[in-house]
Formats: sequence, C-alpha cells, structure tokens
Amino acid sequence: MEQLLKPERFDIDPTCSNAETKWRHWKKTFENFLGGIKTLTEENKLPLLSNYVTSNVYQFINDCTTYTGALAILDSLFIKKRNVIFARHCLSTRNQQTEETVNEYLQVLNQLSKDCDFTDVKAEEYQKEYIRDAFIRGLKCPRIRQRLLENTSMTLDQAFEQA
Repeated sequence: MEQLLKPERFDIDPTCSNAETKWRHWKKTFENFLGGIKTLTEENKLPLLSNYVTSNVYQFINDCTTYTGALAILDSLFIKKRNVIFARHCLSTRNQQTEETVNEYLQVLNQLSKDCDFTDVKAEEYQKEYIRDAFIRGLKCPRIRQRLLENTSMTLDQAFEQA
C-alpha cells in the first residue's frame, strides 16, 4: 500500500502561478501516504516530510520542530490570500465564449465563484443567486437571455434548464 501512495518529492517555487494548486495536491497525496503507514508516530512525520521535499522547499522548514508547524509554514507560503474583490469582478464580467456550451459556461461560473468568499448566513443561497445573475448576463444568445429575464423569480437550476 505504501508503494502505491508514495508521493514524489515536492519541488516548486512559491511564486509560481500554480504553486497553490500543486501544493494542495501534493499535501493531500502526502497525507494519504502517511495514512498508509501502520507504524507512524507524530515524531516520524516531520522527518518524513523533510525527506519528501527538495532542498529548495526544505529551507523554509529547516528550523521547525513539529510536523504541524512545518505544514503551517508551507501552507502560509503556498496558499495565497484571496482577492475577493477581483474574484467577484471576474465572476460578474465573465461571458460565455464563442465555442463554449451553456453547460461549460455554467461550470466555469461555478469555479469562479469559489474564490468569492460568500460567507453570510445565507451564503450558499446568495452565491447561487449571484451565479444565476452572472449566467444570465453573460449568455451570448440575446433570445435566451431575454426569455430568462422575463421570469420574476427563478433559481440557478431553473435558469440553466430553461437556457
């Protein structure tokens, strides 16, 4: 089992545009690997982590004395704070592309909404409404948009079905 889950050594520059995605994936793979080791103790985790990162990454955690502390440093290094204003701008101005199906367009809107930090008590409902509005606003076909705008109330799923 250990052999199947064994991660590659982690080596990426924190300033890379896809550093966060690569870090999250590698971290999950490494945690899965640790979960497959039957004789694992807390004391073993930090040395294992050190063995599975390159010297470029190790330099950031070489003073750490705990696995949890090392992960916290790497998380802060690779996971950047979201710019909510920019994320919402991207969501609200995203239009359906020429070769993009309605389904593909909706999937892109859903992906863009993940960075918008919808955190109110009714965050999920507000998020769906915002996606619905962006979906309608960004449709290429004015007939479909007009038909959807004629509804006085409609959920995101209903808008997608009618489109």
